[in-house]
Amino acid sequence: MSERLCVFITGSLQPYAIDFYRAVERSLRARGWRFLVLVGSKSTYRPWAGMGIAEDDPLFSFIPGKPAPEWVQRLLGSGARDKILMPGGSGVTAALEKLSPGILILNERNPLNLRAALWARKRGIPRYLSTDIGRCPPPHAATKGHLVYHRLIAGLFDGVIAKTPEARTAYVKSGAPEAVLAPHGIDTSRFPLPLGPGAEPFRFLFVGVLEAAKGLDTLVAAGRLLHGQGHRFEIRLVGSGSWKPDPADEGSPWLSLAGFREGTDLLAEYHVAGAFVLPSYGDTYGVVVHEAASCGLPVLVSTAAGACETLAIEGRSGFRINPSDPEALAKHMGSLLADSGLSRKLGHGARELAERWCVTRSGEEVAGWLLANSRI
Repeated sequence: MSERLCVFITGSLQPYAIDFYRAVERSLRARGWRFLVLVGSKSTYRPWAGMGIAEDDPLFSFIPGKPAPEWVQRLLGSGARDKILMPGGSGVTAALEKLSPGILILNERNPLNLRAALWARKRGIPRYLSTDIGRCPPPHAATKGHLVYHRLIAGLFDGVIAKTPEARTAYVKSGAPEAVLAPHGIDTSRFPLPLGPGAEPFRFLFVGVLEAAKGLDTLVAAGRLLHGQGHRFEIRLVGSGSWKPDPADEGSPWLSLAGFREGTDLLAEYHVAGAFVLPSYGDTYGVVVHEAASCGLPVLVSTAAGACETLAIEGRSGFRINPSDPEALAKHMGSLLADSGLSRKLGHGARELAERWCVTRSGEEVAGWLLANSRI
């Protein structure tokens, strides 16, 4: 009897997905299956070595791809850091012929994965789409042209692993089972609750790329309002990018820019903060929200970020905010400054939700869903 194998194909290896892959691998192995991730590019966000992955790691295998022409990149909505790969010269079908998987998972709808999906459909192999994008995505995530394309190829996929709540509506073949939700999450054991006290005064933390699209002007405007009302607090921005504060705000005692942080330095930032704010105008998910919630921080999250739906529950873990409304944001921030009991309550709820969406649990749910719906 040949080895039972589930293959996941992705154009690039995003750092935040690695713990999820390992969780799926553990769960499938416990059920008698092997799990392998085929990756089309070794260096999109950063070299593999920077992610703690050895060249001989048995979970990952590299299948060289070549970037698609610019017109294909534009058509499929590729970002500068995540180029779409073409199947030509990639060896993807040769690899699949050799591996002979029993289940195939395709990450998004790029040409590399479509070729693999066609190969699997011809052989009657169950194939599932892992995606951020459903039928009504936020404007930054897809155009009308993308959605037409998604609908045209819906028949290639037997079901959906939804990486955002909205993606549960993704186009797949008629009669497909209900999607399984497995958001871009983290291993919460890597982001434990703090042992010591927080910073004084109360600190609102932002982590991410410093750019206008993250709603930083709204956050700073809310800070001005709070400062004018006599509140003591600090807004701390962790990250790097092109955004700069207004000259009038530079040097303000309530605003600090920490620069880029990662690893234990980033964890230390979460551990001394009082609350986390992501006022973005568009984030498909927002893994930093999960990191902050895991550390027990109340989360104030834009309704334009996917994590809002799973981690920012009003009255339980934080607040959902309009990225264009600094007055409303200041009101929510002020409520935390005025009521330490509310802050503790919301922080406790945030940790509970972080554990609910921990990749360990998501990996177990995805593994069970795959085998149940593949009738294997």
